[in-house]
Amino acid sequence: MLKKIVLASLCLLIAVSATALSVFAQDDAPTVGLSDSDRGPYMVGPDGMTLYIFTRDELDTSNCTERCLENWPALTVESEDALTTDPAIPGEFGTITREDDGTLQVTYNGLPLYYWAHDEVPGDMTGEGVGGVWWIVPPATISIWKTADLGQLLVGPTGMTVYMFTNDEPGVSNCSGDCAANWPAVTVESEDALVIGDNLHGELGTITRDDGALQVTYNGMPLYYWKDDAARGDATGEGVGDVWFTIAPETVVVSDTGDTLVAGAGGKSLYTFDNDEEGVSNCSGECLEAWPALTVGEADRLVGGAGVEGELGTITRDDGAIQVTYNGMPLYFYGEDAAPGDTNGDGVGDVWHLAAP
Repeated sequence: MLKKIVLASLCLLIAVSATALSVFAQDDAPTVGLSDSDRGPYMVGPDGMTLYIFTRDELDTSNCTERCLENWPALTVESEDALTTDPAIPGEFGTITREDDGTLQVTYNGLPLYYWAHDEVPGDMTGEGVGGVWWIVPPATISIWKTADLGQLLVGPTGMTVYMFTNDEPGVSNCSGDCAANWPAVTVESEDALVIGDNLHGELGTITRDDGALQVTYNGMPLYYWKDDAARGDATGEGVGDVWFTIAPETVVVSDTGDTLVAGAGGKSLYTFDNDEEGVSNCSGECLEAWPALTVGEADRLVGGAGVEGELGTITRDDGAIQVTYNGMPLYFYGEDAAPGDTNGDGVGDVWHLAAP
């Protein structure tokens, strides 16, 4: 009998200890941590819920307020000292003071972080790609940020602008000595450390420099920083010597099947409308709600991925939005396509068709 009482007490003690450890682990979780999925690592809050960035924000500024903020609650902390992060995440974390309520919102490389109100449990990523402006946050080596003068461009793991050198060749760096001192290579410890931004197409790789460092490449071209860029958002190396340039992400790419076009950001299928004419969109109102236009910012540069042989252009819609065209025909998404690879809009009404390269 005594043995049973001792065993029962021991089991109770173990259960209480396990509960206490579980509570401690939850309380001790970093403000921003990492989780993993079949798509790779991504950032989560202390409760394990997925975090997002909003591409309409500016550095250290949130443009999500009122109804937007109801759907995309900000990740906040009580004080800057309370902000803790997983040391495996590269880059810099900080806070901004929100103008609407005075709370401290957490930022990653200057980008405010949010939750999505419709994610229900850890592991949910249902906010991914919403409106083409909300994205999960991997600990990326190379990702996209938007500047006022040059539009979207590529940045490194701390948010600093990266450049290409037109005297290089694919897989070969021709920048060494004084050149390399002025234009430090973007490097990683190993090829396994490469993580591409969530809404960025193209291929990351590495080359081995003469000193043994692994330099990061994007679509085969070596990447560099510029010594005179002092802060995130700087792009003062653009056009230096007519051989150094920032890199715009691909606007439109060819699908994995090779026979349709998809948007560079998010990889959603693109469509054309038979009732349109070259340079003219005849889709508005309810039509546009069902078939959102592929749009870009005023400063964004148009880039076609490998296999995109036609001509990219733009038209200005009645609401001022700048819609992308391919060989003159306006491009659209289909609202019923939920994920990259979906082609539910093909043939709808016999007037909507997948855009072909």
